[in-house]
Amino acid sequence: MRASAGRRQAAGPAAQPGNDVAQRQTHSKLYRSYPRGDQGTAMSDDRSSAAILRTPEARFAGIEDYPWPPSYLEVEPGVRMAYIDAGPPDARETLLLLHGEPMWGYLYRKMIGPFVAAGYRVIVPDLIGFGRSDKFVDPARYSYAAHVGWVTELVRKLDLKHMTIFGQDWGGLIGGRVLAENIERFARAVMSNTALPGRGQAIPGLTAQVPLSAAELLERFGLDWRETVEADDTINPEKIQAMIARGPSIYFLAWRVYSQTVAELTPSKIIPGWCVRPVSAAARAAYDAPFPDERYKAGSRRFPMLVPITADDVAREHGEAAWEVLRKSRLPFLTLWGDRCPFTYMDKGARYRSEIPGASLPGVEHQVFPAGHFSQEDAGEDMAHAMIAFIGRFP
Repeated sequence: MRASAGRRQAAGPAAQPGNDVAQRQTHSKLYRSYPRGDQGTAMSDDRSSAAILRTPEARFAGIEDYPWPPSYLEVEPGVRMAYIDAGPPDARETLLLLHGEPMWGYLYRKMIGPFVAAGYRVIVPDLIGFGRSDKFVDPARYSYAAHVGWVTELVRKLDLKHMTIFGQDWGGLIGGRVLAENIERFARAVMSNTALPGRGQAIPGLTAQVPLSAAELLERFGLDWRETVEADDTINPEKIQAMIARGPSIYFLAWRVYSQTVAELTPSKIIPGWCVRPVSAAARAAYDAPFPDERYKAGSRRFPMLVPITADDVAREHGEAAWEVLRKSRLPFLTLWGDRCPFTYMDKGARYRSEIPGASLPGVEHQVFPAGHFSQEDAGEDMAHAMIAFIGRFP
């Protein structure tokens, strides 16, 4: 059965924005700098590591192209995850669509409609820290394992079965592990512009989850993160492509430093830079809606630090365990890639196709779309129809 939508809680005291000096400190100090005030809903004292914020529902009132009402479910005591549950509740096919950073379920607005029209049930969670879901103030409350656990709890509490998972960005890092650790619940998998880090190549000389300064980025890797942005910190796609065109570069490190350095981590300054099609003003405002101020962005700031790019990151072992399951599985596996994703442009999902048997089954038609990193934004309708055809070929 579907979980019913939770009631809006009355607004309680929360923090006011801090001063400009505080906003320019490192992210861990930033989230400790706000006094209590009158915006949003604070679930506990902001000085506690358990402090949770809930974005006021009024922030979402002006969004006109995401009509599906939210439902809510506790994924740990006192921690509420929001999700969309669209389509017939008794449909044979269920789709689980997982977003990444700095997004929320709104990213899938172009895909939900075609899936519902095809008769599918569609589950679109907002990851903890994003969208309408609860947001911890303390960045340390977010971990790769915690995100996997929260999504797994949603899947198990809703008792979702015969699923097709779609993961992009962190939706693939999290979704790949949820898939492998609950393989019996899934019928198919689709990945886009993502990865599942396991053992193997790592970036040398870095320590897991330790920030890299702009000076270190320039000295050790020859990358200046400011080369990819405008004066107001808006990410510029042409500048990113110019950096990449000089030769293989680790643009992710430039993004990682950006995410820990800018005073305001604003989705509307990030998302258009990772798309090839214009992002409307209404869409940019919708992407900003979950984050009234910087206090709400601890999860978004934290995500780049959690990608296991170093050899000493224990998350790589969990990723490798997931790969072992997927290498033995015959689950039909599809890749739908964007040709201008600045993070995965050299690979375009090749590892999935070469190592997972289900990616080589007759009838699996991998595709590359004219799209940036946020393939759902650039090619959502086309990818939805490709997935519908894929599901039809593997009933």
